[in-house]
Amino acid sequence: MTYLRFVASVDSEEARNQNGLFTELQILKDKNQLFDYQIGFLEDTFIYFNDNLPVPPYSRKNIPKEAVAWFKDTAQEFINKMWDLVTILEENDVNTRVLKTDKPDMILYEDEFQVVAKSKKF
Repeated sequence: MTYLRFVASVDSEEARNQNGLFTELQILKDKNQLFDYQIGFLEDTFIYFNDNLPVPPYSRKNIPKEAVAWFKDTAQEFINKMWDLVTILEENDVNTRVLKTDKPDMILYEDEFQVVAKSKKF
């Protein structure tokens, strides 16, 4: 199985220096840098993920520092939605990239669509 992680592009490979797409889009929204149609699409997409993707049992206080979420390559519906978010970021001059691995390191949580893994590499 291959695992995918969508991130806003930065030079660092360290997970703590890489924003996920949701975080990066929220930053743009908070800075009023998104168009109304992008905000509407983003809000609909957030609702979709909240309604359909299981939430790992962590809060901001108890998630390990090096833990990052990865989609399983079989989670095509969610991955397709992430590509839509990539488009919004690229429309706003934010580069993105997709990290891929067969070994996300120590898996802390797993469901049908994703894993959360502790890794110093990613």
